[in-house]
Amino acid sequence: MGEVLDIVLNGESDVDSDFTETDARDVMDIVLNGESDVDIDFTETDESDEEACGEESQEDYYPRDAHIQPPRPAKHAKYQWQKKNFVSPNTDFAGPSLTEDVSSLHTPLQYFRRFVSEDMIDSLTTSTNVYSLQATGTSVNTSRKEIEQMMGMYLKMGLVRMNGCRMYWEADTRIPAVADVMPHNRFQSLLTSLHLVDNLTVPERAKKDKLWKIRPWLNSFREKCLQVVPEEHNSVYETMIPFKGRSGVEQYMRGKLTTPWGFKLWVRAGTSGMVCDIDVYQGSSGGIQAKSERGLSGDVVMKLASTLPSGQNYKIYADNFTPLLVESLLGRGIHYTGTTRQVRPPNCKFSLRARRWYMYIFWHTITLAVVNAWLLYKRDCEALKVPPKDVLKLRIFQSRLASSLILVGAAVKMPKSEQPSSAQKRQLEESPNCAPRKAPRQHRPSDVRHDQVGHFPMKTKKGRCRNSGCSGYTIVLCHKCDVRLCLSGDRNCFWDYHC
Repeated sequence: MGEVLDIVLNGESDVDSDFTETDARDVMDIVLNGESDVDIDFTETDESDEEACGEESQEDYYPRDAHIQPPRPAKHAKYQWQKKNFVSPNTDFAGPSLTEDVSSLHTPLQYFRRFVSEDMIDSLTTSTNVYSLQATGTSVNTSRKEIEQMMGMYLKMGLVRMNGCRMYWEADTRIPAVADVMPHNRFQSLLTSLHLVDNLTVPERAKKDKLWKIRPWLNSFREKCLQVVPEEHNSVYETMIPFKGRSGVEQYMRGKLTTPWGFKLWVRAGTSGMVCDIDVYQGSSGGIQAKSERGLSGDVVMKLASTLPSGQNYKIYADNFTPLLVESLLGRGIHYTGTTRQVRPPNCKFSLRARRWYMYIFWHTITLAVVNAWLLYKRDCEALKVPPKDVLKLRIFQSRLASSLILVGAAVKMPKSEQPSSAQKRQLEESPNCAPRKAPRQHRPSDVRHDQVGHFPMKTKKGRCRNSGCSGYTIVLCHKCDVRLCLSGDRNCFWDYHC
């Protein structure tokens, strides 16, 4: 750099005489204005730039005892914009079909397990028992089935919103679909003890990750999402999980009118809305934002697009791109469309508070799993040409999934005496001629009907058999399925219904 200044200021130096006056003028532009049409490689390094690169990014690729430095990209990329007709490249999609392996529809529970598997729930159960023992000295002693029931109750509560959790158990506002599964105190005990890792076995190096308490669950959920065949067109965008507590990960977004405070997630989704990849934004590393020529949004797009197959002409849509991002994606055979800021292309001119904050992210992944399962179900319905009137709506799909999570493989409790509740007694006293109307019994999901657990016959009032093809009357009720079924020497609809 000193030799260059000698040329500019004094007109003399020991460098090659081929360095002309025009070259000196260009160098002067760099010194004074920071821009020029020439490329000069300055070999001197800046210690502040090296520190700003971030400690975490270097440790991931270079060991501590290595004597080499990570390569540094050029500070300025040279682009020469030309006025000429645009020639569109070949963008014919070469990826796999979305419906090539669809032969039949599955149950809501089976679709849900594509994203939240039994192994994930087993790990969650073990960590919950260990954490409760470490925190209180007594294990909550839960099981996989009870965790699934808690998730089912959570989904039921999402369909019937109330001002407080206890209202689902109170007499005047009781919801049997929730209150009959487990007592309120047990439900609260599970929520308090719910944990995703063993705190004592996590190494200190892993705790540098701000999301270490939920990282195993996030990785497993992300792997499940990546197993779904991606669509041709993908969008990378940011979404917010509402949260106002202190966690070190929460963000404030000025433009978000509904949820300005919360956890920011970067998401890659298809045109159907199905989430294929996610990344939780943690902010800067150690208080220093790592530098990148592509910028934050460009790095996120590249990370989420890296899980798409190369050379198959997938399409990505996002905001605030840079030419470097477009070049990087084209190098992998991925096409890009998006908006840009005027300063991004160089040399181109236009015109609640909680301590366990990570549980918000956990429950958000459960919601994403439900929506992804429903979208996968709709994709299969479209492949099998199911009439639109027969396709389950999201709320019905969620209700049946919740019932399956609660009842599949679980033995139900014996019913209480058929005595009216205090609210029903009060209603009868005020309106003695107005008897409470019973809701029609609905069929349980097929997962529940065929799990062969807890289906006990009980004697009830005479009514019509609910088995398909039978029009007889019976006094036998399946306690778990809550439907009347024939059970006599002539007909055994009870067996046929559960096989």
